[in-house]
Amino acid sequence: MRICVFGGSEAVGEHVIKQLAAKGYQSVTMAETENNAEELEMLGAADVIISKDDESFNSAIDGSEAIIYIAGSSFGSGEDQNILVDYEAVIRSLERAQQQKIERVIYLSPIRVDESEESKETGEKKKSEEWLKKKQLVYTIVHTVKTVGKPGNGMIKAAETINAEDEEIPYEDVAGVLVE
Repeated sequence: MRICVFGGSEAVGEHVIKQLAAKGYQSVTMAETENNAEELEMLGAADVIISKDDESFNSAIDGSEAIIYIAGSSFGSGEDQNILVDYEAVIRSLERAQQQKIERVIYLSPIRVDESEESKETGEKKKSEEWLKKKQLVYTIVHTVKTVGKPGNGMIKAAETINAEDEEIPYEDVAGVLVE
């Protein structure tokens, strides 16, 4: 099975690529440079496309049977930015997935479970989720607590509501949820 991983070069994404390879799946992802592409291939990516434009995104999606989308802050975002997530890129990618009849999407939300309602509304973080919920795709949206670079333990807490004030989850365990 070929799985397109958006955000493969991010901390969670690197673990996703490793875990997909360990399970025998072929992952395709994008990189900004040849050096980054080589690193992703060493992690287990079957195919790494150098991202240049929308056509690069399309070639990554085409031929895939599922998408794991690791949404995060856009390059250069910060407190003084109005948009923290490039929701237009997310939507373009998911529209292409729909055209290619890819029905399975796993979306790691940039919205943490412990965020205030006000924070959830800032930076256009909710737009991608709202779009996804309206479409005819089989999707899973994952919200986490604070993610950290500690070794994973293979365990997570899952619930409709979590008191997440002091909770954290290793990148490796988030990846495990996305890959399963």
